Amino acid sequence: MKLCLHISLLTTALALGSLTACSADPDALTGRKNAAGPDTPGANPDDPNATPAALECTVKPEGRSYILFDGTKLETTRANENVGVNRARLKPFAVLQGEYQRAIGLVPASLAASAGSFDAPPPRWFEEAQHSGVSLNAIFDVSFEGCLAYTKTPAELATAPTAESAATFCGSLMRKAWSRTASPDEIASCTNLATTKLAAEPDARRRWTYVCSSILSSSQFLTF
Repeated sequence: MKLCLHISLLTTALALGSLTACSADPDALTGRKNAAGPDTPGANPDDPNATPAALECTVKPEGRSYILFDGTKLETTRANENVGVNRARLKPFAVLQGEYQRAIGLVPASLAASAGSFDAPPPRWFEEAQHSGVSLNAIFDVSFEGCLAYTKTPAELATAPTAESAATFCGSLMRKAWSRTASPDEIASCTNLATTKLAAEPDARRRWTYVCSSILSSSQFLTF
């Protein structure tokens, strides 16, 4: 059943890929005509007339209207999202090695061994990544191992977090891990974790490790 679904989705994607973005003319994007001869402007990729401007949309595409059985239009209640708001897609396991390297400058040794905790798609197929309780637990364990190495050396992490030092650490690591600047509320929550919620941990570096692990197992790090 899943294979049939994949084939159906692939067929649909190929069919949609044959549509042009700007008009019903199948040659609108390239400027080429079907069965164009070598003398047709734009038929040759090296033709100087085939400028990049010919590949740009210059008119607004016409949307389709769908009338329901009760006479109302399907698109009437459709919400238009702003660009970039629908981005919370989970990162697949295959990219986590590079993400840890980017965020903390090292790859935890246990990452490769934890591959079985993640649902990998079959060869030559694509599936949106999904997480389970097993994979999330594995991510925290891997992150904790990486953060132990990350917090082992810096002299400033040898003492227990203060409100100031925790805010600096949280803001810096969040910026690297999340690829964006954290909000004041996010930094305040991280600071509270370091100074209050983890106050019972006597080992200062271990407290910093827990803070680091919480950042590297957060939804902001695990999604695009």
